Amino acid sequence: MIISIISFIALFYFSYRFKIKPFLTLLIASFLSGIFLKIDILETLYLISKGFFSIVLIIGPIIVIGTVLGKFLNETGISKKMVNTFISYFGIDNIPLSLNLIGLIISIPVFCDAAFILMSSIVKDLSRITKKNIILLSVCLATGLYSAHVFIPPTPGPIAASAIINADIGLLFLIGIVVGIIVSISGYVWMKFLFKKEFKIKSVEIKSHDFTSDRSIVSFLPVIVPILLISTSTIIKYPKLDINQLPFLKIFEIIGKPEIALLIGFIMTLIFLKKDEMQSTPQWIIKSLKNSFEILLITGAGGALGYIIRESGIIDNLNLNIATGLASIFSVFILATIIKTIQGSSTVAIVTTCAITAPILQSIGMTSELEKVILIISIGSGAMTISHVNDSYFWVVTKYSNLEMNDVLKYFSSATLIQGLTGLVLSIFIFIFLN
Repeated sequence: MIISIISFIALFYFSYRFKIKPFLTLLIASFLSGIFLKIDILETLYLISKGFFSIVLIIGPIIVIGTVLGKFLNETGISKKMVNTFISYFGIDNIPLSLNLIGLIISIPVFCDAAFILMSSIVKDLSRITKKNIILLSVCLATGLYSAHVFIPPTPGPIAASAIINADIGLLFLIGIVVGIIVSISGYVWMKFLFKKEFKIKSVEIKSHDFTSDRSIVSFLPVIVPILLISTSTIIKYPKLDINQLPFLKIFEIIGKPEIALLIGFIMTLIFLKKDEMQSTPQWIIKSLKNSFEILLITGAGGALGYIIRESGIIDNLNLNIATGLASIFSVFILATIIKTIQGSSTVAIVTTCAITAPILQSIGMTSELEKVILIISIGSGAMTISHVNDSYFWVVTKYSNLEMNDVLKYFSSATLIQGLTGLVLSIFIFIFLN
């Protein structure tokens, strides 16, 4: 047990120290786990390939389509239109809240690192126009993006978690949105507390600026429609409602599948295409496929590690199955927090923790669909606690906002700690009152 724990910690440390790609770290961990735990080499390679491809085949289409959708949201100007609309409705004084909520929405189909890069120019413009501290605006956006990143499918981490733990992705989507909104706003509230003396934005001159001129909600359709379709598909399958036998609802079981719903959202982005942009669309798709490739490698490698762990018997030696109910929720939170702190990637922390947790669901008594989702929420909470110098997202926020590292540690890292703890409290609340 001790050797296994030390090996995992050392491996994740060296991956950070020598800048080894996360998917390679997970594959190496899978292979070494098989060797050290006395699984035959050929059997180890077989389990790695089986675990890798079984996960990729399940979540691959969702990740690819979601990445393409995110690219088109940015390139067609839909993202900026959504920001304009939010500011129009919420008002000038609530620009930080607008950025926080728009970050949550945009990060549902877009990886948070990429989404922040896409939105960074808007944040800089808003900071210049409103004369507000860019730290305040950047962290409000970053915490919104981060919340969706760890809780809401079709973001890769939650998608991989649902596949590894075999949880209902629709139920995870519904609960993930509710938890995501609250956790996102907790980051905003933390920044409001830290910047209470200069939080309000008041300037008559800004009202004529184009950031407040768009009040159309049409730009939200490519994101809202998939959300509604997936939610409807989940609700009609709920046993107590007994409505899934109605013939006209059967179609929602098809178009409510995440990959189909996202494809419909992508098709809707084509409405916003201009004639001079048509020639660029193949390049956008190619770039999206390249971006999704590494994500698929990470999640596939996580699936490989899961298969090795299941066959090795390491879980029995770790005695993790003695933690049941609330104790198991705390345990997976702490485990995900440790992995996140050591190696930096939230997605890797989610995938690895789920791979370790999946074989013991029966023994810890977390077998219902809701209980599985609660575990994923707790794991996601740990996987965002905390973002610091070994996290690529930390440096994206730092560099693309032109901030000092110490400022980002003080404000953004502390905000992710508050968000992670908020997520843990919510997972406990759901377990006690809804389970």
